[in-house]
Amino acid sequence: MAKTLKDQLYDALLRSMASGHLEPGLVLLEGNIAEIFGMSRSPVRQTLGRLHQEGTISRFEGRGFLVGRDPHTIVRRSLTAADFRAAGGRASVKRTDSWRALAEKVEHDIVLCSMKGRLELNELQLAKSLDVSRATTYRILLQLQSLGVVEKIKYSSWNVVPLDDERLHQLYDARRQLEPFMIARACDRIPDAAIRRYLDRLDQAQTRYPEVQASQLDALENDLHHEALEHGGNAEILIMLQRTRPILLISKHLLGGEIELPPGDPFFAAHRQVFEAMQSRRPALAGSALHQHLEASESLVQERLANFRHSGELEAPGYLRWLSQR
Repeated sequence: MAKTLKDQLYDALLRSMASGHLEPGLVLLEGNIAEIFGMSRSPVRQTLGRLHQEGTISRFEGRGFLVGRDPHTIVRRSLTAADFRAAGGRASVKRTDSWRALAEKVEHDIVLCSMKGRLELNELQLAKSLDVSRATTYRILLQLQSLGVVEKIKYSSWNVVPLDDERLHQLYDARRQLEPFMIARACDRIPDAAIRRYLDRLDQAQTRYPEVQASQLDALENDLHHEALEHGGNAEILIMLQRTRPILLISKHLLGGEIELPPGDPFFAAHRQVFEAMQSRRPALAGSALHQHLEASESLVQERLANFRHSGELEAPGYLRWLSQR
């Protein structure tokens, strides 16, 4: 997993102090460091606290910390990005990888719990459990909200939207109305190279199946149910379909992990039928094939959901509280 913001900042400060570019006695201020690295004060405060506990920096009568355990002088100057670059490091942090890795883990836990019942999510507890800032936590929750996984109910509390039979049916209903229309529109717009790429990926996965990763199957689902649909050219419909994403999240977080991969073809033939119709530029046939695939898929996913729901109790993370459990 990618390093958290605090770990990256810790490494940058430690490296710059070890090289002498942050000299003994230099005053370290939260605001100054937060501005350089473009982050909130919370992770800076926690990182400085860690360095203080380790004896790398020390307290003094003024505001902030001093570089060193017991420096003889106090050096007051503003730090700049150059202080960190000169030490062979960087004056920035990689946010995307760290954020995505954390979001993936939270998504996994919440989706599994949502199949079992109703829960409330405490934003403050989530931030503590991830050991990240509130800003990062909020960003993760906004992403999950856009997928229809959580909904905000008050200041720091969110509800996990339960994935019960009725909701799953409604999500499939929405997809059956929207996806065939979009795939038919995409037939006249999608490049041949894109269709060949999708078919090649299906062939490669089918050859190796079941020796494939769950992430590979999720990528193949994304080919048809997201990337290909984007060529339909209607951004508003794509936003609507984003709310039906839990359908795909069920298989993403169950198959190959909580339950075994199905012994037969999971969806390869059905996807190939849609792509071959697109390849021959037959929009009505492509739309019909996708509609049939969604009809057949619902019963399979409902069965997986029922089996998992009755497979025993699931321990929820500390930031979630059961409101009801099936």
